Amino acid sequence: MDTRTNPSRGFTLIELLVVIGIIGILIGILLPALSGARGSALQTVALSNVRSVGTQFQVFADEKGKYPQQNPGEVPSSLNLGDGYEPRGDEVIIEWYPGGMVIATTDYFSHSWMWPAMVAPIDDWPTYWETWISPRKDQDLPKLEDFDFQQGINEREMISLAYSNSFVARPEYWDGESHAGDLSLMRSTRPHDVKFASGKVMLWDDDLSYLTGKKLPERVDGLLDAKTPMVFADGHADALLPSDASDGVQNSMTGESTKLHNTADGVHGRDY
Repeated sequence: MDTRTNPSRGFTLIELLVVIGIIGILIGILLPALSGARGSALQTVALSNVRSVGTQFQVFADEKGKYPQQNPGEVPSSLNLGDGYEPRGDEVIIEWYPGGMVIATTDYFSHSWMWPAMVAPIDDWPTYWETWISPRKDQDLPKLEDFDFQQGINEREMISLAYSNSFVARPEYWDGESHAGDLSLMRSTRPHDVKFASGKVMLWDDDLSYLTGKKLPERVDGLLDAKTPMVFADGHADALLPSDASDGVQNSMTGESTKLHNTADGVHGRDY
């Protein structure tokens, strides 16, 4: 009788459980690394976006001799007004193909979200849109039916990149003293006004929609507490923690002292 063991026997249940356990451990180790790699890749896209928009601002400043700034209710020269023009007090609302909208101006410190109408003609919005929003944010252009005018409009739902308030008022406004009501200081700044171009932030991604996880980081003093892609007045981009920026001074009109926005001495000052 041949009593040799059958060499083609299968795995035992214990062996299968050990293999499954090892695979589970490897997945647990690799998934965070893969997630981190994806996050890093999307952060690179966000850096490219904010750098691209910074270039748009530089082109605007070179052509106009100043950074984007409008008085309340003033219609930006880049807008080609037609039958869709509808003034609403200090707001300028334009309807445009394919049924989208843009608010051009309201108050001085709404420029932080309403800058697109100043730097690009409406007809070019579809071309630039993806660079104006954070990676993984809804890629569709906003439409009029998406907004409830009775409830007010949250501009952050439209545009991801924030434009520093420092650039829409003269440096004297940001000297830490009270300038409430001094509208003479609500004037555009010029490229040669910027004293520390490599240290003054001009725009940053205020959505960080590409971050993975269950929820976004908390906001600390109005800014997300995470490395944030931002572009400086000299055109270079970096991902830095807003909490590491220099402290802001109080804006006498809004009462806020948000870093990056309310830089001490405005464009004469520095954030990093």
